[in-house]
Amino acid sequence: MIKKISMAAAMFVAFSTTSFAGGAMDHSSHSAASSKAGSGVHFYGRLYVGYDHKSTGAANSVDSIRDNGQKSRLGIMFKENLGGLTLIGKAEYKMDIADGDATNDDTNCTNAQDCRAIDLHVGNLGLMTPLGYIGMGSYETPYKTMGKYDHNMDTGIAMNNHGATSSGNFGQAGTWESSVRYHGKVGPLEIEYMRAMSEQTNANVQKNDYSLGLRVENMILPGLEFGVARNFDKSLGADGESNDKIFASYKVMPGLGVFYTTEDLEVGSDFTNGEGDIDTYGIHYTMGHNTIQLVHARGDSREVAANEDYDTFGISNRMQLSKATDITIGYIRKGLQGTGILSRLRSRNYT
Repeated sequence: MIKKISMAAAMFVAFSTTSFAGGAMDHSSHSAASSKAGSGVHFYGRLYVGYDHKSTGAANSVDSIRDNGQKSRLGIMFKENLGGLTLIGKAEYKMDIADGDATNDDTNCTNAQDCRAIDLHVGNLGLMTPLGYIGMGSYETPYKTMGKYDHNMDTGIAMNNHGATSSGNFGQAGTWESSVRYHGKVGPLEIEYMRAMSEQTNANVQKNDYSLGLRVENMILPGLEFGVARNFDKSLGADGESNDKIFASYKVMPGLGVFYTTEDLEVGSDFTNGEGDIDTYGIHYTMGHNTIQLVHARGDSREVAANEDYDTFGISNRMQLSKATDITIGYIRKGLQGTGILSRLRSRNYT
């Protein structure tokens, strides 16, 4: 009989509003689009704050107001035409405006612990060529960006925070520094490749680690997308270890879409504890200014401990109040098999 040892749930309301100069930013890609002809420089930003109520087992509940993940953003982008090439640059910083600490709740800031309130998210410089984009710097990995179907990625009920997808730097939260990147598209086929180049001990990835993504859309059926992605960690095991993802989505009809991802995870920190598999099924339904997301995921651990298996269920509704402002109401719960310990998280997030 399956028993719940942990149930992580989040209920929240998120107000989102965007501030920009020279362009507008969306919530998924944080990209800026020029609103002034001839302008190649764009500033953009977003402010986020959340309220959480968390209880675990018999312990007293804990309330907090923070974003606990630096979800606020401030960035600059530019493009410069070089004839047959285009120079593209981007620097985006992440902030925590609620308590000023760039840490999890269980970390105390001291002189020995870095808790910077403003930190670089991505920063890069590259060239757009007739054969695609080539650049270097820090980027979100194709493992993260391809097959990223979570509308709540930048909120307290993000799927990767509750086991519905992988987490960690080699999982769905991957942002790599000191890397080179290629991105190209030919017809319905899109390819992206990143390779870590740093041999510095303090780099978050090491030389010869790589991330690869392949995506095909609207080729077999209109509205059908599918693809694969891999993150490879050279430092683990004799020959390295990888996380692999297969993803697909299909627009069933106007306003209704379904998505599916399956992940085979070897890089231990990206599963609950050790290696495992995650299968995720979801629905997006849009009605007027409302977009509903319904998701169910199952985590299957390959570790000896059977209580690492779990199920995650989430539901949310995002209401678009204006072009730059929305409010999201949602709930997510993660339940692990085991001995009965119960954990709940409720949060209200304002962006």
